[in-house]
Amino acid sequence: MRRGLAVILFLVGLVIFSYPLIAKVYYNYNMSNQSDAMDEQFQVESKDQKIKYSQFRDYNRQIAEGQSIESPAVKVKKNDTSDEQMMADDVIATVKIPALKLHYPVYDQATPENLDRGVSRVAGTSFPVGGRSTNSVLAAHSYSPYHEWFTHIDRLKNGDKIIVNNFKETLYYKVFDRIIVMPDQVEAMAVRKGKDILTLLTCTPSGKERLLIYAERTTKDGATMKPEVTKAEPVKELSLVDRLKVLSESWFVILFAVTLTAMFINMLIHSKYKN
Repeated sequence: MRRGLAVILFLVGLVIFSYPLIAKVYYNYNMSNQSDAMDEQFQVESKDQKIKYSQFRDYNRQIAEGQSIESPAVKVKKNDTSDEQMMADDVIATVKIPALKLHYPVYDQATPENLDRGVSRVAGTSFPVGGRSTNSVLAAHSYSPYHEWFTHIDRLKNGDKIIVNNFKETLYYKVFDRIIVMPDQVEAMAVRKGKDILTLLTCTPSGKERLLIYAERTTKDGATMKPEVTKAEPVKELSLVDRLKVLSESWFVILFAVTLTAMFINMLIHSKYKN
């Protein structure tokens, strides 16, 4: 009887002790499945997705001229619950980190509410659609008893791959640097002119500082991306009328032509009298 009671107590204790780990494994598994499903809904002929993608690109071009970045309220989540937050319509991309076996949806705006759901884009930084002079900063909590989130991004090494799926395409990035800053040092999240960067952000174990992992855009096989070049419009052959119109808009050309004509006529007149 005592032996049976001891076994039961041991099993109960084992379940209680293992629950956080089991919850983390389940959450990551479920989020990975949901992200896979979301990826299949991306990059389809959807008018709504095309409009949003275009808006994201326009926004990125605007903030390249000047940013107002909000420091995200990432935390060491020691007392959160294991209640799972389901995906919503405001998912703008998914992020996959193969080295950590993570695949999460990305929510727009790193508000406290969104951070409690998972990975979120930091307000004032680029949307995760790539392009020159962009830096999309994706933030998440760490050290949660029930969620992995960005707890172990400090384990990422230079060269590790990060994959982003958005409404239009799949983007590949490679880790190249890391930095620890104070929460108010938002300049660490700023766009770097001419660069296409993805940044992962979370808090340090103390919760007082921020860890940023920088990754630069590459091709699928890890090669350095060539700078994005805007295609020039094809040169149209001007008609005779268009050529004359262009000439007429330059007064000095007209003056020069009139002067040459006058000189030529003058030469003809003098030549005639000499003969």
